[in-house]
Amino acid sequence: MRSYLLDAVAAGLSRCDPRRVRTVLVDSFTATLAMPENEEEISQRTQRFASDGYRVDQATMEAIYNLETKQRLQESVLTHLLIIDQAKFDSLLPRADPGVRAMLFPWIVSRAVTAKKFDRALALLRGRSQEDGFPYNEATQLMLDLPPECEQDKQEIFGLAMAADSESHSLSIDGDDFASMIVRFHQHLQPTLVLDAIHQVIDLAQLRESSGVTLNSTSGAVCFTTERDYRIFELLPILRQLDNDEADKLLKDSQQAQFQLKQFPNGIQSIDPTIRDTPAQEGEKQGLGGSSGPPNKLDQILQATRDQVEGIARTAETNPRQAIAAAATLPESVGPVWRVEFPRAEGYLRIARTVMKNNHSAAEDALEKMAESLRHTPHLYRAMDNWVEGIAISREIDEVDLALKLFRSGMEQADTLRSDDADPDDPNIALEGWWPSVSAYWRLVLAVSQFSPQKALEQVREIKDPEILLLLEVRLASRSLGARADSCTTMVHKKLSHDSWTEERRLEE
Repeated sequence: MRSYLLDAVAAGLSRCDPRRVRTVLVDSFTATLAMPENEEEISQRTQRFASDGYRVDQATMEAIYNLETKQRLQESVLTHLLIIDQAKFDSLLPRADPGVRAMLFPWIVSRAVTAKKFDRALALLRGRSQEDGFPYNEATQLMLDLPPECEQDKQEIFGLAMAADSESHSLSIDGDDFASMIVRFHQHLQPTLVLDAIHQVIDLAQLRESSGVTLNSTSGAVCFTTERDYRIFELLPILRQLDNDEADKLLKDSQQAQFQLKQFPNGIQSIDPTIRDTPAQEGEKQGLGGSSGPPNKLDQILQATRDQVEGIARTAETNPRQAIAAAATLPESVGPVWRVEFPRAEGYLRIARTVMKNNHSAAEDALEKMAESLRHTPHLYRAMDNWVEGIAISREIDEVDLALKLFRSGMEQADTLRSDDADPDDPNIALEGWWPSVSAYWRLVLAVSQFSPQKALEQVREIKDPEILLLLEVRLASRSLGARADSCTTMVHKKLSHDSWTEERRLEE
């Protein structure tokens, strides 16, 4: 918590006393070094349990969680330090955990590319260790940004990526991997090298166990049951330019690639033309998304309820009362806990948002019903978005009393979350600043601070836990100064029930 709070304090100091920021960030990093957990020791412990055929014990699980905390804290503070003092960052980085260095490596390369420090970016790629992994997205951007006279550098970067993929094969659907680098830059490379690269990717894909690949394009879903089928679809148009007989031979082995290439003759570039050897133009969007595995039934269920909510919102434009009645028929919640949604509450919120400018009465009624629909939900943390949105709408229609009413209802549920986090029989052993209750408190307090900073501060000071109180006061002070908005981690690691999950979101959302 010392490290976490110092990092948070540094944000506010950047606006009111910038000279102290560097010292505070260094203190924050130094505090993490007092945490004894390290990757090598924990790896040895878990391997001993695995070799003996046992599950890891509670002490080892807690050590794993503590190591994760240490690494997240180091990553955060070093990220902030690099922005203001690269020399100090460089001096501290070797003392960070190896996992942290690997996590930061792509970002360091990206900063060098963005700053047009191409020699530094290339030097970083040359000097990477196997543990760092290979930053395919950043290496691709470097190749895109290099001027035409740097063709030799492009070939070197491609060679480094090829060696990295041979060490640890990668598959990325919504970003760049080695195969997408082949598609983008094959015209800049020797044909024999491109052929070797294509064979490497397809051979490695065949060795991997894969649940398949699904691409979501504007033309619909494109599905493959194995990664090898996908790679043939992706790379065959390039292979055909170099070795037509080899392309025909591969295509005979993949009926799925045959079928999809009839519709998309240029393979992946038919679906997403931005996969090319020039940077995307301003405003140009990728046409590709997807996942490993078949289409998700849960996504289909959730989309169906979202469509119902959309229909109710359209009804509200002409008949708000009918829309409110229709929203009452929606389920209160749908989906598993980790992806639960609240169609009824969302329907009421959409109604309120639709009519708030010309029918305050209907908007107020919809918000009251939204609150009622969430009053007894067992998914308290997941409901916080709805409370925050309700408070925002109330503020926009100048219903301050309603906003405060919704705020208090949300805070009651946050208090319940706090009791669950601190349950002495089964506590949440994650860092206290990352508890769901702390995230809930902050988001509610932030929403109210938009129109009543004093009320927000008064509510914060009713919290009895001194560490949570201090953290929220620091955040409020930083926000009032206009300080940076970082990502907010929410984490659960229950000691006995072993419930465990993590979520990241922007602090200011």
